[in-house]
Amino acid sequence: MATRISGELPNIIKISRLFKVLGNPKRLQLIYLLIQKSMSVSEISSALKWEQSGVSHQLQLLRKYNLVQQHRHGKVVIYHLDDPKVMTLIADALSHAEDIVK
Repeated sequence: MATRISGELPNIIKISRLFKVLGNPKRLQLIYLLIQKSMSVSEISSALKWEQSGVSHQLQLLRKYNLVQQHRHGKVVIYHLDDPKVMTLIADALSHAEDIVK
């Protein structure tokens, strides 16, 4: 059953920008990877076979929208996704996409 949204009309522009960020297949791959486990730029680059500069660029954009977080482990920056709302959003989108394909 659909969830009703109460209160004022949300900022449609911000929502649109968020979905634009999430609409990029590369960023979705990266988010999906970080749902599985926390990783450094080097580990992500190796797992996805992308240049480290490309990984860093995508992570910067995802951080701008609070979709991924980072913490330092010594000299290495580790990226992770631990926001239940983001995880639910991605899981629901994947489920919906699977239903469409059926």
